[in-house]
Amino acid sequence: MRLIFLPMIFCLAASSAAAAPFVPPGVTPPDYVVTMKETFADRKGSSIRVVTRHGEWTRSDSTYATPPETAYYRHGSNAYVIDNGWISHFLRNVKLEYDHQARNTGERQTHLGESCTVWETARSKADSPARHSFTDLSCFTDDGIELWRRRSGAQGISWSAEAIRVERRPVAAEDARLPRALLALNWWDRKDSASSTAAEHETVMELSEERILPDGSNPASPTVRTTRRAGPWLFKEVIAGTQRKIEISHDSIRMRLTYKCGGADVEEELTIARPDSERAKPVHTFQPVPSDRYDTVLGERCRWFDMTPGMADASTSACFTDDGIMLKEDHRSRIYRGTWTATRIVRRPVAIDEVKPPAELLQPRTWDLD
Repeated sequence: MRLIFLPMIFCLAASSAAAAPFVPPGVTPPDYVVTMKETFADRKGSSIRVVTRHGEWTRSDSTYATPPETAYYRHGSNAYVIDNGWISHFLRNVKLEYDHQARNTGERQTHLGESCTVWETARSKADSPARHSFTDLSCFTDDGIELWRRRSGAQGISWSAEAIRVERRPVAAEDARLPRALLALNWWDRKDSASSTAAEHETVMELSEERILPDGSNPASPTVRTTRRAGPWLFKEVIAGTQRKIEISHDSIRMRLTYKCGGADVEEELTIARPDSERAKPVHTFQPVPSDRYDTVLGERCRWFDMTPGMADASTSACFTDDGIMLKEDHRSRIYRGTWTATRIVRRPVAIDEVKPPAELLQPRTWDLD
C-alpha cells in the first residue's frame, strides 16, 4: 500500500502587502534589461540576476538557487510567482514581517556613469531583536531603474546586488509577463499506468490534537477533513476555522498540486509541480509497514500501518480497512499529537470532476496577475 498526500484549496483574502519590486513614486520605468551581480556574506562566489521590465511586468531571473529561479511581478499587484522550471509557486497577500514603507534619503550617487537616488526600501520592525535588525537600501535612476541594492545588519552587509550592465531597449511583452502555461493542466486527460487498490469512497474525519506548549497547556482545535478517492486520484479538503487546505495527489506521484489559504505567513499559496520536467526530482516516499494492531471505527475493522518507518523524532500511523480506506490517522512528535477519526464513510463511484481543483484557481485573474 502506498499513500502520498499533497497539499491545495480556495478562498480569497484582502491585504495591503505589495510583493512587486519597489518603484519610486511618480515614476513609470521604461522597458529595460539590467544584469546584476549578487553577493552573499554567508556563501562564497556570486550569482547573476537579470531583471527585465516591460509595462507593468517585471521578470527576475537568478542563478542563486539550484535550479535557477524566475520570478514574475505585476506592478500594483499583491501577488507574485516563482518558477524554477519544475515547480511554480503562486503567492498572494504575503504577510510581511518587516516595515516596507520606502523612504527617500535624498542622497545621490553615481554608478556605471549614471546618477541615482538612494532609497531605504525596508527595515526590521522596531521591536525586532538587535541581532535581527536590518536596513535595505537601493539606488534608483530618475527613470526608476535600480542600479544597486544591499541589506545591512548587525554584522554588516549580508547581501548586495550591483548592476554590471544596463540596457534601455524595447522588451517584448512575452519576455516579461507571466506565461499562462504555468497555470495550464492536462493531467485529467492523460493516461497513466498507476491504478489504485483502494475502493472509491468519500469519508469525513475529525481531528483531535494536542500541542505541548511551554506553559504545559494542551489546547485542542477541532478540524474536519473530507476525502474522496476516484481511481488513482485522492482529494482531501481540510477546514480549520478560517483556514482551508485541499490536497490532491495521484498514486503515481507524478502529478502534484497544492493550495492553501489563511496560514500564518501567506494568505494564499498555490504550488504546481510539472512531472514531465527534465528538472523534476524523485519524490522520497515511505513504504507503509503493517502491524499486528487492529481497531474498529464506525463498526468497521481496520489494520494499523506505520506510515513513516525509520523516521526519528516524529511518526505517522494509519488504520486501513481491507479495501484500503483510512479510518484513523495518528501523528506524533515531542510537542504534538493529532489523531484523525472517521465520522462518516460512503463507498460510491467518485467522478473525476470531484477531485479536480476549482477552475478559478487556475486563472491568472484569481492571483491578480491578469
